[in-house]
Amino acid sequence: MPSNSKKNNTDNNKKKKQRLKPVKSDALFKKIMANPAVAKEFLEHYLPAQIKEILDLSHIKVEKESYIDEQLRRSADDLVLSVKTKENEEAFIYFIVEHQTTSDYWIAFRLIRYVLLLCERHKKNRDKLPLVIPMVVYNGTSRYNAPKNMWDLFTMPDLARQLLAGDYQLIDLQSMPDADIKKKQTLGMLEYFLKHIKTRDTLKLLDEVLSNFEEVIIIDKQNGYFYISVFLEYTQTKVPIEKKQELSNILNKYLHGEEKQIMTSIAQSMAQTIAQKHFDDGIQKGIEKGIEKGIEKGIVRTAINMLESKLDLGLISKVTGLGQDEILKLKNKTQLKS
Repeated sequence: MPSNSKKNNTDNNKKKKQRLKPVKSDALFKKIMANPAVAKEFLEHYLPAQIKEILDLSHIKVEKESYIDEQLRRSADDLVLSVKTKENEEAFIYFIVEHQTTSDYWIAFRLIRYVLLLCERHKKNRDKLPLVIPMVVYNGTSRYNAPKNMWDLFTMPDLARQLLAGDYQLIDLQSMPDADIKKKQTLGMLEYFLKHIKTRDTLKLLDEVLSNFEEVIIIDKQNGYFYISVFLEYTQTKVPIEKKQELSNILNKYLHGEEKQIMTSIAQSMAQTIAQKHFDDGIQKGIEKGIEKGIEKGIVRTAINMLESKLDLGLISKVTGLGQDEILKLKNKTQLKS
């Protein structure tokens, strides 16, 4: 028979083997890079010279929060190191450790998502976003051939870079003189309406649009009065019932013959639709209120029936949801009536 000491050694070896779990390559990398000296050496070797010039790598901290979607954890993991620039501004080094057997074609797209998520979490109470430097560490078995930037994922990379990395196209209506807007005919009507929609009384704005673009109404006729109908629909929803006559007067002032007849018909149809909606909403609210009252009456009736059966107050409260004080008040009322 084996001695007790040999048996104990065997048991200890088994326990050690049970405790030793396989270490994934991403976990290994993260553990090593958690050492500031190692991280500094790694970054000094791999960061571009122009980036190293602006960073202070003497203080490196591992950010514990993860930014990768849960469903992607099988294929990748992230490591975020926070550093400072030499001007003491916040900056981040964003690592993805790619340990798949083949390179992921969409990794550049995923990186942008994660970088934006990191920025989203750091924008609170700030007016500038931190610098984020994305890095991918690949240790797959096949040759790495995935695009290294998001633009190469587009069918027209140069134009995509220009559109998404450059300034967005701004149509600043407030900076446009009204005189220039009026020259644009139907487009001008839209721009004028949008420019003044927050600064004008709704009826006054419609009056101004019809006055300034009276000739354009004929052009809009070819589109089935699309613009005028939309403006009228918006106005109908903003104007109270007591001002509907004022709306009719504005239409009568600028619309003639066929235009007047069509717009009046559209206005009446819209008014009926809006009135019907208000009516339906009122009916629905009435039904909901009635249901609430019905439920309330049912609960009270149940409580009274249980009181008449001389059941315990605690049980009645549990069944009906009423407080015991409310049940006692009901009891007193029913006794007074009887």
